[in-house]
Amino acid sequence: MKAYPHLTRPGRIGTMWLKNRMIMPAMGTNLGNADGTISDNIVNYYARRAAGGIGLVITEVCSPEHEGICIPGEMEIGDIKFMPGLSRIPHAVHANGGKVALQLAHAGCFSTEALIGTRAKTPSGIGSLQLPGENPRPFTLEEIRDLIQKYGVAAKRGRICGYDAIELHGAHGYLPLQFFSPYTNKRDDEYGGSLEKRARFALNVIREIKAQAGADFPLIYRMSGAEYVEGGFTTEMACQLAIWAQEAGADAIHVSAGTWDARIQNFFDVMAGKLSSEGLNLTDGIGTSVWVPPHYTRRGSMMHLAAEIKRHVTIPVVAVCSITPDMGEEMLAAGDADFIAFGRQTIADADFPKKLLAGRPETIRTCLRCNECLAEVMNNCGLLCAVNPEAGQEYEVYQQCLPTRAPKKVAIVGGGPAGMQAALTASERGHSVTLYEKCGRLGGQLYYASIPDFKLEFREYLDYLIRTVEAAPIEVKLGIEADVDTLKGGGYDEVIVATGAVPMTPDIIEGDKADILDPLAVLDGQITPGQSVLVCGGGLVGCEVALQLGEKGHDVTMIDLLDGIAPDMAIYSKWVLQARLAEAGVKIYAHHAITKMEKNDVTCRNLETEESVELTGDSVICCLGMRPDRALLEALIEDGSLPVTPVGDVNSARKLMQATQEGHAAARLI
Repeated sequence: MKAYPHLTRPGRIGTMWLKNRMIMPAMGTNLGNADGTISDNIVNYYARRAAGGIGLVITEVCSPEHEGICIPGEMEIGDIKFMPGLSRIPHAVHANGGKVALQLAHAGCFSTEALIGTRAKTPSGIGSLQLPGENPRPFTLEEIRDLIQKYGVAAKRGRICGYDAIELHGAHGYLPLQFFSPYTNKRDDEYGGSLEKRARFALNVIREIKAQAGADFPLIYRMSGAEYVEGGFTTEMACQLAIWAQEAGADAIHVSAGTWDARIQNFFDVMAGKLSSEGLNLTDGIGTSVWVPPHYTRRGSMMHLAAEIKRHVTIPVVAVCSITPDMGEEMLAAGDADFIAFGRQTIADADFPKKLLAGRPETIRTCLRCNECLAEVMNNCGLLCAVNPEAGQEYEVYQQCLPTRAPKKVAIVGGGPAGMQAALTASERGHSVTLYEKCGRLGGQLYYASIPDFKLEFREYLDYLIRTVEAAPIEVKLGIEADVDTLKGGGYDEVIVATGAVPMTPDIIEGDKADILDPLAVLDGQITPGQSVLVCGGGLVGCEVALQLGEKGHDVTMIDLLDGIAPDMAIYSKWVLQARLAEAGVKIYAHHAITKMEKNDVTCRNLETEESVELTGDSVICCLGMRPDRALLEALIEDGSLPVTPVGDVNSARKLMQATQEGHAAARLI
């Protein structure tokens, strides 16, 4: 057993007692109703996190007025009609032993005219580089004073609804930050100019919330410890704001970083070839990725900001940003923070606080920081998770993995993530499960995906899956390639086929196909390419092979048909990947159709100029996609004697999330 005495001990924020020092920060879900009201799903989503043992749940953004929303279906509290629904969340969280804070957030320049029906309002009419088509207008003084009052009314309503605290969102470019930043605030009245005047909006909102909701009602101020834009505010300025926020009545400071425009102009200039990436440290955070860092970035990149602000205030400080339990424990022990916020980890495994309390961190389902959750939300869909098939679908019928009333003998063929998830779910329900894997190890494609150092979380998740399968009553048969006769002779009632996919070998290869390197063998170290490498294909496999080789010192050129890389990746994660490729010196020939591959040469056609381009290297790696391995599936269908269900890449080569979802769903239906 491993103890976490600091994370697991109780703490206070103002008058609010919390059973431990672990907080779930606000994260968008799109699980609410389209009209801004509360759905059964979002209530159950928050209740499930509370049931997992988290000390405090902070809701996603909730706007004090309709013009402050920036997400379709965003929660609102600008009218009493929203209160009945909003009150369901604290009732559900309290029933599961947790506390909950309502986050009040006004998007300002992040609102769009199409969404709110009018021009967005900002301190000086300055918008965001990410919304170039918008034309926001400045707030009038009367509108500022009216909005400050609306914040107070919203907080009062939140208290009446049963919330234990309010979090005022002043980070990431939301409205209090827009007023505080010299980058977005060019006013010359009482709300602009000097540092103190730019801070006035945030401080007046804090005072108004305290006046209307009560001085004893806890208020957390969430702020960026640095803005990371040219002409924006510094950490020194942020520390002064934290001091003033405490004096105005804030009971805690929650320290994040950045804004929507963080480093984005530098990024665009680097990608356009106008600027070198050298010295810019782009990978540490591009735009939104500053506070939703993917696995390409280091963990805990904002811890120093929380520690610095902690030195300037006496109220509790909350640290956030991909902090592991071990890192959080060390930070609390050192006095650099008072609480640790675990965001996407609560999505991946709602029970992780209970597992820490039990001293069993090895049983935690690791968050991959793959940002598939963010991608779903950015696509205006409801939140899902690559490793937790229940996340975002906590409505009762789906969530419950009910014991079977008629246990069956189930064979699962394929030991990748789809097969392992199916085996775990079927076993949990009480079926007798045998898992076949033709290789000598479990993992499938996840094994290769977990090899690069920048995929450490994938490695941890693979280890978790294997440990969990080994601990379950599942018979694992490694090194056995199950065929129709094997399965028919095993007396199985159901067969789940999870045989995955294999790399494609295109017809454009000339000469000996063995001269063209297999990307999986390269990742696994079975093959060492030469110094100069041509990577054919800019999908995720191609990008990560190129990145791994580039960071090892190889001279890498990547060629792809499309005008961009990794087309299925969430945009903010893609920006970070692009930045890291640039920092590794990887050259990219986008919009080039490959017409011929040979041992040391690749011929392609520039789709813009129609000119033929010949590239030469010591090695050529083919990363032009994967094809489903359907041989067993088709043989079973042809035989027709066994019920069979295909899951994962055997259906179509896709992502880990689809493998997890399909494996879980298939086993639930047996």
